[in-house]
Amino acid sequence: MAEEDAIEGEESGKKNAGKLKLIIFIVLGVLLVAGLSIFATWFLMKDRMVEPDQPGISEIPLEEPQMTVEQGEAIYHAMQPAFIVNYSNGGRSRFLQIELSVLTRDPAAIEVLILHNPLIRNNLLDVFAAQNINQLATAEGKQKLVDDLTSAIQDVLIIEMGRPGIESVLFRSFVMQ
Repeated sequence: MAEEDAIEGEESGKKNAGKLKLIIFIVLGVLLVAGLSIFATWFLMKDRMVEPDQPGISEIPLEEPQMTVEQGEAIYHAMQPAFIVNYSNGGRSRFLQIELSVLTRDPAAIEVLILHNPLIRNNLLDVFAAQNINQLATAEGKQKLVDDLTSAIQDVLIIEMGRPGIESVLFRSFVMQ
């Protein structure tokens, strides 16, 4: 009986040693595959990781912006409150919320914008109402909207001041839902 226990102990020891060797071989195999994968990735990507010779930020010469007397300093005027327009698209309600700023270099234009704010907002709402909500989702549609809004404001300023007064309308916020 003692001999049978000794034989069983040797067999279980051999089984445990065999399992341990199998685990070691699996771990070494996984580490080898991972190492080869990392090396292959590095070898294939090393040319792409090198950045082309570009001057650093400190090497780019910075120049003062040149402004002519006619240009003047840019002045921004926020059209407050935000415009909220609703559209019906195939029986589905869609909403557009836009916050606008106006770019001008003429301080007198700001005074006229403030004085005639109700008329300008009315004209801008007419422009928004004439838009197609599907076209506003594209870059071309947004640029057309900017052009139409700029023209609407310039039309009022031409009547009131005798000159366009503003350069462009800028979006501060553009939310479609």
